[in-house]
Amino acid sequence: MRILFISSGFLGIYPFFEDSLVEAFKSLNHSISLIAPNYTNETVEMIESFNPDFVLSFVGYKTDYQLLQVLKKKGMALGVWLTEDPYYIDQSMLLIEDYEYIFTIDLAAYEFYKGRFPHKHIHHLPLGTDLSLYHPSIQVNHPIYDVCLVGYPYPNRIKLIKHILDQTPYSIVVAGPEWHKYFNKKSDRLNIVNKWLEPDSVNKVYSLAKIILNPHRSYNFYKNQNTLGIQGKSINNRTFDIAACGGFQLIENKIDLIQHFDTSQEIVPYCNFDDCVHLIHHFLLNEQSRLFFSKNARERVLHNHTFTHRVEFILNQLNVSEK
Repeated sequence: MRILFISSGFLGIYPFFEDSLVEAFKSLNHSISLIAPNYTNETVEMIESFNPDFVLSFVGYKTDYQLLQVLKKKGMALGVWLTEDPYYIDQSMLLIEDYEYIFTIDLAAYEFYKGRFPHKHIHHLPLGTDLSLYHPSIQVNHPIYDVCLVGYPYPNRIKLIKHILDQTPYSIVVAGPEWHKYFNKKSDRLNIVNKWLEPDSVNKVYSLAKIILNPHRSYNFYKNQNTLGIQGKSINNRTFDIAACGGFQLIENKIDLIQHFDTSQEIVPYCNFDDCVHLIHHFLLNEQSRLFFSKNARERVLHNHTFTHRVEFILNQLNVSEK
């Protein structure tokens, strides 16, 4: 099959996602061409020459409307993978009618779309992980921190780190832009890597800690575009990345966690800050339990949660709808 893949047009982690997806399509013996989301004469000529069987727009927010109209006029099947739901669902909602196949990373958004657009092919599809980027590190002999958190300092994440510092004697490393704004005083127990990290560096940071925390972004963060107030029900892509690294993670409990992992032997959820601290206490004292969970979580990712698995899902939906 010939796949035209329209990039998100965003920087940061998105080019890594896109490269991983391109390689996944290639690994399944499909022809794929990656283009920018802009309309140009050169792009139109390339599309006519390539003559794709399916077009997948990644994120879709920057995909030029004129480009979509060209593809529609040629009768090409169009799909979009909405990776910012429900945080920017106001933007996502504007795209649905332009696509035949809609994939969203969030279960709550999926449920909403199914009710609002019953005639569309709508699917819940979380992001996966790339095992060439996220894998157990061979450069670190043993962890040097008790706890780790990688990501933007959303208010709930800031509160969680402060709670752990107040309630425990444990050492913590946090990584991501702007963390320094919230922890100005020097602390022997807190190390701040105050910048966005590429996957290779994230992989290394994960290997430095015994426990990796995974609190999620709040649905009502003030920078969101979610006037519908839809509360996310799904785990984030870091869940899969951490597991792929062989890290032991404590994750904020989400409704769909049990659809992807076994919480009795792969990933441990926490319900609130105090519960998180209790679990940190417990698992810091039980290295074998951490190894048991992290080994099983990695095995689960290998068998179910790579980008290749996600591409297979997308292609299967196309085959099903054609029958």
